[in-house]
Amino acid sequence: MNSILNGGRTLLQGLMPGMLALALAGAAHAQDPKVNFSKLVVVGDSLAAGVENGSLEDSQQQNGFAAVIARQASTPLTLPLVPYPGAPNTDAIIYIGSFPVLIQVPGQLIIPRDNPFSTVTDVAVPLQTVGDALSRVPNKSLQGADLTQLATDLVLGLPCPILLPCPALTQVQYAVALRPTVLIVDLGNNDILGPVTSGQVDGLLTTSGQATFLANFTTSYTALLNQLGASGATMIVGNVPDVTEAAYFFQVAKLEAGANLPPGSLAASLGIGEGDYVTLAALPSVQAIATGSKPGPLPTFCVSGSPTTACILTAAQAAGARQLSMAINQIIATQAAAHNATVVDLFSVIDNLSASGYQAGSKMLTTNFLGGLFSLDGMHPTNTGYAIMANEFIKDINAAYGTTIAPANVASIAQHDPLILH
Repeated sequence: MNSILNGGRTLLQGLMPGMLALALAGAAHAQDPKVNFSKLVVVGDSLAAGVENGSLEDSQQQNGFAAVIARQASTPLTLPLVPYPGAPNTDAIIYIGSFPVLIQVPGQLIIPRDNPFSTVTDVAVPLQTVGDALSRVPNKSLQGADLTQLATDLVLGLPCPILLPCPALTQVQYAVALRPTVLIVDLGNNDILGPVTSGQVDGLLTTSGQATFLANFTTSYTALLNQLGASGATMIVGNVPDVTEAAYFFQVAKLEAGANLPPGSLAASLGIGEGDYVTLAALPSVQAIATGSKPGPLPTFCVSGSPTTACILTAAQAAGARQLSMAINQIIATQAAAHNATVVDLFSVIDNLSASGYQAGSKMLTTNFLGGLFSLDGMHPTNTGYAIMANEFIKDINAAYGTTIAPANVASIAQHDPLILH
C-alpha cells in the first residue's frame, strides 16, 4: 500500500480545494439562522464511517448514515473512499449446497484510497474508542500495525503522504482543523463493544470495575466535547445502542426454536444456558457440536491470544453490558447538554427495531442475522438500517433547529438493498 504514495501536499494545502464550493453551499443555507450546514464534519467510529459487511469499501461507505444525512441536506461530505475489496476484505455469502457460508471476498487492496490526496470531512475511524479519537495519530506505515492503527492511517494519514513532512493529527484535532460549522459526533460504541466481543466484559461489571470504567469514560468524553466544542460548530451527538441487540449475538433459545430442536437440547450440548448467547464467530463450532461432528462444550473463546474473540456471552453479561451502555448514555447526555448539543437517541432506535422490526414496503425487517437491518458482519447496518439511523438524525435536527431536511425514502432504499432477500 505504501509504495504508491510518493508525493502530495500538506494538510493545510489539502484543506484548500473545495472552499469556494463550501462557501456557495453556505449561501444556500443562509436563510436558516439556527444552523449552518455549509461545512459538515463527521467524527466517530465504524458506524459514522459507513462500515458494512465488515469492511470500509467505497460502494458501501456511500450508504452510511452520515453520507445519507449529507445527501438529504444537500451539503458536501468527503469520505475516505476505499476501493474493492475493501479494508479489510468485505464479507460475502457463498452456498455449499443449500448451506450458506460467510467468507471474505478474495483479492488484495493495492491502492489504499480512491481519493488519497483529498481532505476528508468524514474523519470517523473504524475501531477507535473515545480515547483513541483524542490521542491516536497516524504513523503512515500502513503495515505491521494493529488494526486500529491501520484504520487511523487509512483515514487520517493519507493526505500527508509518507515522504512529506506534515502534522500528525488525532481525529479530533483533524476535525477542528477543518473549521466545521456542524459536527456530527458518534463515538463510544467501541468502548463497550470491545470488551463484550473479546470476552473481557466481566472486569467491567464488578462494582470497582464499573466505577473505574465510567470515571475514565467521563474524563475522555468531557475532553472530546470540550475540544470539539472549541470549534464553535453546532454539535449533533449520537448515543450508544445496546450492542447485545446486534445480529452478531444469537440467543440459544431462539436458535433451538429456529432449528425445531427440543427446548434445552442445544444449550445442554453447548454447556451454556438457554438465555445465553453465542456469537457469529461461534456458529461453525455450534453447528459442529449440534450435529455431533465435534464434542461439546462450546469454548469460551473462538480465537485466543491477542485480541481474543468470545464464543459466548452469558445472559448476565448481556444484562450488565446493557446497563453499562445506559450509564454511558447518561454521561453523553450530560456532556452534550453542557455544550448545547442535540442528542440523537440511537439506543432507543435499536431497542425499538429489536422489539418490533421495521416495515419497509411489503417487507418486515428484523435485527436478526439476515433479517435485513444488519449486514453480514452482524454489527453494522445494511443500507436500509443506515437510512433508518439517518432519518432519526434528520428528525432530531429538524426539531432542534427548525430545518426542513427531507427524510430518506427507506422503502425505496430497501427495495434496492442487496442484503434484503426479495
